[in-house]
Amino acid sequence: MRALLTAAAAVLLVGALAGCDPATSTPGAAPTTQSAQVTQPAQGTPPTTQAKATTLPNRDDVNVDARDFEQQGHYYFQSPSQNIKCGIYVDNLNTVGCQLKNATVIPAGLSCANNPAHEVAAAVQNGKPQFICLNQGVFVGPPIDGSTAPGFHEGGGKVLEYGQTIGVRGVICESMTSGVRCTVDGHGFVIAAETQSLF
Repeated sequence: MRALLTAAAAVLLVGALAGCDPATSTPGAAPTTQSAQVTQPAQGTPPTTQAKATTLPNRDDVNVDARDFEQQGHYYFQSPSQNIKCGIYVDNLNTVGCQLKNATVIPAGLSCANNPAHEVAAAVQNGKPQFICLNQGVFVGPPIDGSTAPGFHEGGGKVLEYGQTIGVRGVICESMTSGVRCTVDGHGFVIAAETQSLF
């Protein structure tokens, strides 16, 4: 009988060990899941994650200190090309907008299509994403050099470099080589000279 119990215990021990991978298992650790699938790149390019392309930015993606972009109680930034200028307004919670200095494509039906002096903008106000046609710098911060002297001092705020993401009170904006993407509670926009979209 003792030999039979010893054999049964050995079979159970072998079965338990077969399900373990000592390289990835930690005693007492909960199982982990992979959150993003890595795509193998063409030779000479770094790998990218598919999840980044299909998911919206969130506060876990924030990699800059928003205080560095604060001017006069609001938050302003511009794209590295200086063609996209954006503002996040904290006195009107969850309001964010970006406007183009120059647009090569204008959304259908937008009234500024008939006036090239007007600028294409996108915003989320009161939870609703929308296109706007502007004739002044609504989402443009003051010149970052602090100058108020007469003459040309282009505003816009600090540059949010490509790959950087800023977050302010639930507003998340990401600077990409393809444009700027901003979200508020799952609603937002992507804006660039050659394309604009709402979601």
